[in-house]
This record gives sequence, structure tokens and C-alpha cells, in this order.
Amino acid sequence: MSIRLALIIGLFAASSAAFGQIYRTVDANGNVVFTDIAPVDRSAGAASQAITVQPVNTFQPPVQAAPANTPVTSTASDYYSELVVIFPTEDATIRDNAGNIQIEVAISPGLRSDHRLLLVLDGEPTEVEAENGVFELSNVDRGTHTAGARVVDRQGNVLIESNPTTFNLMRVAVPPQRPGVPTPPPATAPRR
Repeated sequence: MSIRLALIIGLFAASSAAFGQIYRTVDANGNVVFTDIAPVDRSAGAASQAITVQPVNTFQPPVQAAPANTPVTSTASDYYSELVVIFPTEDATIRDNAGNIQIEVAISPGLRSDHRLLLVLDGEPTEVEAENGVFELSNVDRGTHTAGARVVDRQGNVLIESNPTTFNLMRVAVPPQRPGVPTPPPATAPRR
């Protein structure tokens, strides 16, 4: 039996449990056809045969019991092994005229549901909370800044804090109009 034929039989065998019977017929040219629909015998050739297919081997992986939901005490400072700012990188330059910045952190193990991941910007703790490890900031002033993160529990205890990373934000600066200096009129085309 060819590999192709074995594959076709195997596919039909897998579907036979769900759809019912499998039929084998040979057409006028001698081609073997497998189908799950009973063919109508319109020729004087051999009638279709019903095929009994052996059950297909299946594997069901064992289901591990979920660990008991015993929360670790929220003051356990050794729960997290790593908290690091991965973007922006140290001394990176970001160009965004609106001052929009994404600060991305990596935490290991993942953040627990009873803990919060908060931003530390320019050395000052904030209440800006991360969404999937990313802080979204807008309208940040241009210049050099530091960014870090900290994990706090429900009581506000700091469990772990990252080292800060320094980045530079460049925004286009429009110089203010000096008082007393008139604004030149817009240029017009000469009349002919």
C-alpha cells in the first residue's frame, strides 16, 4: 500500500468515527475512491464496499492539578527574582514631538494579581501603572530623564525595584515670539 493511500485511509478513518461509514469504490478507469457518501452504482462494474476502520490511536496528555491557591504573604520580598527596564535602553535618544514614550519592563516571575507594577520617573514614584509590562506616557518634557519600575503589594510595600535607566527625549522646540518684533506679513505674488 502506498503512503498516499495509507494517508487517505487514515484521514477517512479519523473522520469515520464522527461521520459514520466509509466506502471504497473502483471507477471505470481502475482508480480507487474512498468516500463517506454511499455511491450510486450506475455501471455494471463492481459495487462499492463498506470498509470497517479500526479506531485511531489517540493520546490525551495527563492533566496536572492546579497548584493550591495559597497566596504568598504580600510582604515576601523574595518572590520576584528580576525586574528590569528593557526599553528604552541606557542613554537612548527618543524623538517624539508629542512627548509620547513607552517604557517596557521585564519581570520574573510574572506579576501577581494582588500586586501592582508602578513607574518611577526621574527618581519620583508615580501612580502610573503598567499594562502588560508597558508604561504609556504622553507629553513628557524634552530633556534627559530616568525611568524605573517597582512592584508594590496592596498595603503599598515595595517588593522589588528596578535600577533606573537614563534616556533622552528630543522634541521640536518652537522659540517664543519676542515681544516688540512684528511678524512679517505673508509673501504675496506681484500683480501684473
